[in-house]
Formats: sequence, structure tokens, C-alpha cells
Amino acid sequence: MVRPRVSGIARCRANPRRLRCVLRTSEETSLEPEIRAFIEDDYRRVVAAVALVCGSKAGAEDAVQEALARGWERMSRGERLDSVTAWVTVVATNLARSAVRRRLAERRAAARSRSGGGAPQMPEEALDVVRALGLLPRRQREAVVMHYWLTMSVAEIASALGVSEGTVKSALHRARRRLDAELRETPEVTA
Repeated sequence: MVRPRVSGIARCRANPRRLRCVLRTSEETSLEPEIRAFIEDDYRRVVAAVALVCGSKAGAEDAVQEALARGWERMSRGERLDSVTAWVTVVATNLARSAVRRRLAERRAAARSRSGGGAPQMPEEALDVVRALGLLPRRQREAVVMHYWLTMSVAEIASALGVSEGTVKSALHRARRRLDAELRETPEVTA
């Protein structure tokens, strides 16, 4: 039996149902530049963007790591991803959304029992923006985060979300209008 050549250390990832190790064979190492470029250039921004969409940085990190592992597996099987960043963003957002749906009842109960202590301190303006983003419909929120936080073009967002460019433009327009109205209603705090 011929064993595949392994370059570097085996990469392991935890899956809720199983622990699985993915060995990097010589043919898979050709994917390393794309993956490394994503990790170095876009990983933190995508985690932050997914956290804005789903409301949890820890959940966002888990979702992005899982999406990246799935992308690696797809590419190692020969599938071509036009944009690793866009693909990972969409898959991570879907994973995070699914996790939120699964834990929604538990999170509501926990929020009721907490008095609000332990939340990270953010500037009031940033909290206002996060609250206003939370009021947007899902599609508008995703379009705003991808466009302004990840600086993705309208064409990239349309491709990532599987909709037309006109739909993205419309979502961005409506989101800007609603965010403007929501943020204007927020009373200014004077010191």
C-alpha cells in the first residue's frame, strides 16, 4: 500500500459530530497559497462581518473556520471557487444563521436572566450602528455588511448571494434609507 506524501503537520478540525483530520498531500499543497492569502488578508474581516450578521463573535469564528475547511475540501477535490472570500463569507453566514436558529430559545432565556453585565464595551455610536443593523431585514443587512465592511463590489455581492446586481443595489438603497432614519432618531448624548 502506498501512503500519500504529507507536507507539514496534519490539520485537524472539530465537527460537532466527529473529529476529522485532513492530511495535506502533495497535490493539496498547491491550494496553500489561496488559503494562506485568505487567512492573512481577509480572515479577520470576514469573521467581523459574520459576527455583525449573526451577533456573536465566537459563533462567527466557528462558522468561518468550518466554512474555510469545507472550501479547502472542495478545492482539494478539484472544484474551483471563483472567490474564496465570497464563498467562505456566504457559507459562514449560512452556518452562523443555522446555529442562531438552533439556539434561539436558549439565547432568549439567557438574555432575560442576565442583567446586561459582562457585555463588551463599545463606543455608543458603534452600538447604535449595530442596533440599527439588527433592525434591517436579513438580505439588506448582509448586503450592507459585505459592501461596507468587506468592501465587496455589487457584482461580488450578487454572485455571493446568488441574486442579480439590481437586487443588491435595491437592498443597499433600502438599507441606507432605513439606517439613515434609524440613526437620525437616536438622541444625541451631551456630556
